Order: sequence, then C-alpha cells, then structure tokens
Amino acid sequence: MKARTKGRLAVTGVTLTVLLVGSPLAVADAGAQAKLFTGGGRGPTAAVAIESAIGDAEASAGAEQLYTCALVGEPLVFESFNDPNFGHVFRAEATVSCTP
Repeated sequence: MKARTKGRLAVTGVTLTVLLVGSPLAVADAGAQAKLFTGGGRGPTAAVAIESAIGDAEASAGAEQLYTCALVGEPLVFESFNDPNFGHVFRAEATVSCTP
C-alpha cells in the first residue's frame, strides 16, 4: 500500500511543478498589450464595405493568433461613383485592437 501512496505523491509533485512553472507564463501573457490591425474592404453599400474591412483586419490578427478583437474609432468610408470596374462602390478602412 505504501507503493501506491508514493506513486500518487510523485504524480501530484509533477503536477504541482508544472502548474508552478506554467503560472508565470500565463500571468505574463495576460498582461500583453493589444496590437492594432487595419483592414480594407469594398462593397455595394457602406455597411458591407465596413464589415469587409473589419473582417480583413481580423483575418490579419488571426494570422498572429490574436482572436479577440474590438473596433477602434470609427471606420472610414469612401464612396466612388465612377469606378472603372465596379461603377458605384463603397470602400472602407477599419482598425481593430486584438489580444490573444
């Protein structure tokens, strides 16, 4: 019976060691500053262009494994009436702040 107890204590000691070593990493990661990403998009309406721009910025953040994003400021919207490829089109630029 003592062998079983020793085995459990050994596993518990390893678990505690892993938790203690991992904790400072988690605390350091939680204090990391957010990064800003700017994306661009276009669409037949201003709303579609803005959503496209936000999606573009979030996709850029996702490439760096930052998945929690929030819009920063107001998106910029530009309207064009004589685009050679699309005619009447809206373009937008949006900036998001993202964290892990």
